Amino acid sequence: QAACIAMAVGDRDIKGIRMELQRLGVAGSPSVMASVIRDYKQVNYSYQGNATLAQARQWLQDGELLITHGWFTSSGHVIILDGCTENRFDVKDPWSEFDGSTYSYNKPSNFYDGYYSDLLIYCACVAGATYADAATLYRRKVDVDYNRTGMWIHRFKP
Repeated sequence: QAACIAMAVGDRDIKGIRMELQRLGVAGSPSVMASVIRDYKQVNYSYQGNATLAQARQWLQDGELLITHGWFTSSGHVIILDGCTENRFDVKDPWSEFDGSTYSYNKPSNFYDGYYSDLLIYCACVAGATYADAATLYRRKVDVDYNRTGMWIHRFKP
């Protein structure tokens, strides 16, 4: 959470942000994250708690940067979306590259800047209710419902 907030607001003090998140409650809670983000007065920010992939794609096309949560680990994980193409989202993942074929992070590094498929983002960030649920949906290659709600997004507007 702290690394994504740091990237979004332009603050390199990841440890300080992490301490503030923990001081306010559960670091991964959207409301706790929003409280920390709102302290950055220069940031044009809003929170959407029940978004769709269609909305996320439109906001990205409008030049916004988005922080969202997904079931990439058993406790969940926060990533940045900063663009999209026809069937992919441009992702900044502070942990490393997520491997959809094994539905895991199997080669941890320090940072990943690349693409995740619409299917992966849909299963992890919208349709999945848990890590196991998201993995099952992904392996089944379910149809992506771009209008299904359930995605929480911190929006940073240009």
